[in-house]
Amino acid sequence: MMSILEQRQIIESAFLPFYCRCTIEAGDTVAIQVRSPEDGQVLLEVAGIDRAELSSSRSISQLVLSLRHQLENHGQSTVQQQRASSFV
Repeated sequence: MMSILEQRQIIESAFLPFYCRCTIEAGDTVAIQVRSPEDGQVLLEVAGIDRAELSSSRSISQLVLSLRHQLENHGQSTVQQQRASSFV
């Protein structure tokens, strides 16, 4: 499995130019928050992603693609709060 730092770096850099913060929570789950680079407004929040499900670059790519799709479909003015089960 990838290290926490590797997973975090891949996820955060995948959302550029948005500001993305990826944190590890209790129970070895991941939370992702994406903010607007212009004003820092929260555009998307996802919590409860099982870190074990992000063990490959492919699984991380699928998650990022799904979240980016959510950002595009709902626009940047709506904050999206999701549970991980709807993505992975």
